[in-house]
Amino acid sequence: MENKIALISGGLGDIGQAIAIHLGKLGAKIALSDLQEEAAVQSQLEALRTAGCRELLYTRADVSVEAEVTDWLNRVEEHWGTPQVVVPNAGIVVAGSLSDMPSSELRRQMDVNFWGSYHMAVQAAQRIKNKELPGRIVFIGSWAAERPNARISSYCISKAAIRMLCKSLALELAAHHILVNEVAPGIVEGGLSKKNQQKDPALRQTHLDSIPMHTLVSVEEVADHVGMLSSFTGMNITGTTLLVDGGLSLTSKMTP
Repeated sequence: MENKIALISGGLGDIGQAIAIHLGKLGAKIALSDLQEEAAVQSQLEALRTAGCRELLYTRADVSVEAEVTDWLNRVEEHWGTPQVVVPNAGIVVAGSLSDMPSSELRRQMDVNFWGSYHMAVQAAQRIKNKELPGRIVFIGSWAAERPNARISSYCISKAAIRMLCKSLALELAAHHILVNEVAPGIVEGGLSKKNQQKDPALRQTHLDSIPMHTLVSVEEVADHVGMLSSFTGMNITGTTLLVDGGLSLTSKMTP
């Protein structure tokens, strides 16, 4: 990964930071985006540099807005060059059944989860193709794309859309040596799941009981798998979903 530029959205969340640190330790230059203004997150950015992101460029960008993704990519190219590793990680989840949820909430999740991933992957892929470089796109999907869950139906839909986006882009970009894959975590010990468990300590055990392996997924494990799929030594893995869920998607138990 030495001297490669890695583009990571949702870069200040638990998973995003773990991916940034992992790829940074492998030698990549890290271009992060998130919704916070840069002046407000200086201590967080310094912590990332100390943890392994030796070269780090942060840009405030809402990836659901196509023009903001374009501006972000322009800034990265002007600063360093064309990113060859692209990790669309930004995402949100809103609980609720489809029958009870305002359509605006479903649109919001699709805007961030699907369209944010789409804008980032498609725009970056075009720039990689224009430079005739090899590339790696690794979507952050979810076990929730495997089967419906009435509590988070709209989230399931958005992640299922990302899975087909991954496969479609993998087919289109294979001839250009741009590999496109997806890491699909189960219940992660970080982000929203962790916050919910902190609010309700009994929820952690409920989550563990619903997973056949009785383990949660660490953010470091997610990052490790992203690193593997971002590698430029492997040349034949594309259009693949790597499920990292401890068997959660295999069981009929519904996670609350």
